[in-house]
Amino acid sequence: MRNLTFCILFIVVCSDVSSQQPQKRIALVIGSQNYTVLPKLRNSLSDARAISTTLQGKGFQVKSLYDPKTRAEIKDGINWYFNQMHDQDGAVGLIFYAGHGMQYQGENYIIPTTATLRDPSDLEDYCVKMNTIMAILNSATSSLNILLLDACRSLPSFTRGVEQGLTKMDAPQGSIIVFATQPGKVASDGTGDNGLFTSKFLAAVNEPNLNISEVFQLVKRDVYSESKKDQLPSIEDNAIGGDFFFTPGPQTGAGSTASQPVKFDYGYGPSDAATVKIGSQEWISKNLNVDHFANGDPIPRAGTIEEWINASNSHTPAWCYFDNDRSIGRNGGKLYNWYAVSDPRGLAPDGWHIPSDREWVTVINYLGGETTAGLSLKNTSGWDNNGNGNNQSGFTGIPGGYRVPSGGFMEIGRTGAWWSSSESSIDSAWARDLQYDQGGKVGKLPVGNYKACGFSVRCIKD
Repeated sequence: MRNLTFCILFIVVCSDVSSQQPQKRIALVIGSQNYTVLPKLRNSLSDARAISTTLQGKGFQVKSLYDPKTRAEIKDGINWYFNQMHDQDGAVGLIFYAGHGMQYQGENYIIPTTATLRDPSDLEDYCVKMNTIMAILNSATSSLNILLLDACRSLPSFTRGVEQGLTKMDAPQGSIIVFATQPGKVASDGTGDNGLFTSKFLAAVNEPNLNISEVFQLVKRDVYSESKKDQLPSIEDNAIGGDFFFTPGPQTGAGSTASQPVKFDYGYGPSDAATVKIGSQEWISKNLNVDHFANGDPIPRAGTIEEWINASNSHTPAWCYFDNDRSIGRNGGKLYNWYAVSDPRGLAPDGWHIPSDREWVTVINYLGGETTAGLSLKNTSGWDNNGNGNNQSGFTGIPGGYRVPSGGFMEIGRTGAWWSSSESSIDSAWARDLQYDQGGKVGKLPVGNYKACGFSVRCIKD
């Protein structure tokens, strides 16, 4: 049986924060591992140290507490954080705690290393109630506050009222709460130096051009996939205001150079309109996410199975989110049938177009051919069963799944499929796909009535 140790909780309290302006960045990082009475943990300190190093690299002023012994030490650190963030406008603050935590009678507690838990009164005497931290975060609502609580540990019960894991906490207005696993459960300790959730968060914050919500969605998907569906992070999203980017700008690597963000909207907002050059071509670095044609006409949304089938039968444009989940669309864009791709009103933004199959061949050959180019096109995370690529091209291909002609959704985490503008028959058009278990292979579709499928779309510069 896999070791179970802890979960991570994210709480983000947002106001009108813009990633385009200089920001004061403050972080309090706490790691509790070497307990004197309770069971010792395996990687709380390594998690805390990795978070500290990463945040320092992102421009945060970091205060680190390793193995704090008492409730007073932790509260002193929290007071330091409050003093740094108090009366700030547009700052970004983050608190990370890794260590033992528990719930009792609907309250969550974090536990210092010398705490003794003989009866329920010891929780009040020796531990820090989460409501205390919530009150501090709620007092700094003119800034963005992020709380990462890695404290979901199954402890010996001193009363039948003690339950495994942490209890659910509703997100206050202007906040996001993300549990590394579902409330009341514990999470995987991972197989390396960091817990599963921590390792995925550390990877996600280094992904370029992901706002804070997209980071959470990427972590959720990667944890769920790698745990083979045993661990499902839970998100309580009540955020308002602007986006925050840990790592702005497109990712680039061997064979690619990034351009400056361009001033157009391809469905995520102008700040997301980054591009990447691969050889002689310039690509938009994320999947298309628009719900209108270039001339402003709306593209019909086909949410239900009946709407999707009717669009196919009538040869009319349609789009949807995978599984009709808008949160997935924030990272993976929309899925379109080919009638939207081929519509004369234009699906791509002005100055761009949907690549032809010949243009797909050009980029594939530049990256080494159909048997190996997929490694450069695939993202470094998100693919099931370690089917990730190296993303050396900067294309950042993700496994967004697809929709079949009968209206069902398939293969998220396992397959990414992208339309070309090239027709292959009266019922089919060419598309390219990447799969989790095919290494660097780039597949070529179609088989059957592929114009009625829902695939992702990338755009290439005119």
